[in-house]
Amino acid sequence: MVLIPIAFTSDHIETLHELDLEIIKESKQPGIKRAESLNGDPLFIEALADIAKMHLESGEKCSRQLALRCPMCVNLRCQEQKKFFAGQKKSE
Repeated sequence: MVLIPIAFTSDHIETLHELDLEIIKESKQPGIKRAESLNGDPLFIEALADIAKMHLESGEKCSRQLALRCPMCVNLRCQEQKKFFAGQKKSE
């Protein structure tokens, strides 16, 4: 069985601790392995560079996706942050 940490693009302490120790080790199931994250894979780095270049060339201050809220999010700090980065006027 392969455990794939799709939410992580690089290995870090959370990946190593929570997945390797808490999930894999505590499951006591033989043969479970964690797939490596993308880390510094040249194709992944090139894709990130392409995305950044396209964004810079678009002239937009930020991606329209940044202003989207998570479903059922009620965090006011999150809302204000999204408004700030989207260039909207901060509400009082």
